[in-house]
Amino acid sequence: MQFQARIYRIWMMRHVDVPEEIARELLKEWKKRAGKSDKKKAPKHLLVVATVGTKSARTTLMPSGAGRYRMQVNTALRRAAQADTGDLIGVSLRYDAESREVELPPELGRALRGHPRARRELERLPPGHKRQLLLYYRRAKSEKAREKAAQRVIEHLVERAILGTGRKKRGKEIEADSEAD
Repeated sequence: MQFQARIYRIWMMRHVDVPEEIARELLKEWKKRAGKSDKKKAPKHLLVVATVGTKSARTTLMPSGAGRYRMQVNTALRRAAQADTGDLIGVSLRYDAESREVELPPELGRALRGHPRARRELERLPPGHKRQLLLYYRRAKSEKAREKAAQRVIEHLVERAILGTGRKKRGKEIEADSEAD
C-alpha cells in the first residue's frame, strides 16, 4: 500500500497522515490475522513496516482522531527520502504480524533476582518501554558494559516503581511495594 504525504512536525517529532483507505486496508489485514476474541474491537495502534526510499523500519501507526492514523517519520526514514518538515514523500506500508517481544537476557534476569521491586516494575512496563530498555541492555558489548547497563536498567526500574511513573498507584499497591523491599 503506497501513498504520498507531506511531513509535518509535532514538537520535535515528524509525522505523516495515513490516508483513510490505507488505514482501512491495514485494519482488514489485522482482522484476518487476529484471534476470534480480538476481532470485537479494532486496535488502537497498528503495527506496520514502513518503507521510504530504500529504507524500511518497523513502526506503529498512532490514532490521530476521528478514526484516522498518523505515522512517525524517524530520522533514518527522513534521510532515505532526503526530506524534512513540509516536504512530500512516498511511503509504502505493510501490516507487521511479527512479534516485537524482546527476550529477557539471562544475565539481566540474574541481576534482577536481587531486586524484586525492579523485576515487578519490568513486568508492568508498557511493551514499547520494556522493549527499549532491553534493547539498551543488549547494545552493551563487553562484560563490563553489560554490568553497567544492567545497573542502570535496575536503577531506572526502581525509580519508576518508587515514583509511580506512568501509572497511578493505589494505597494497597504502595504498601505491598514497601513491604517487599
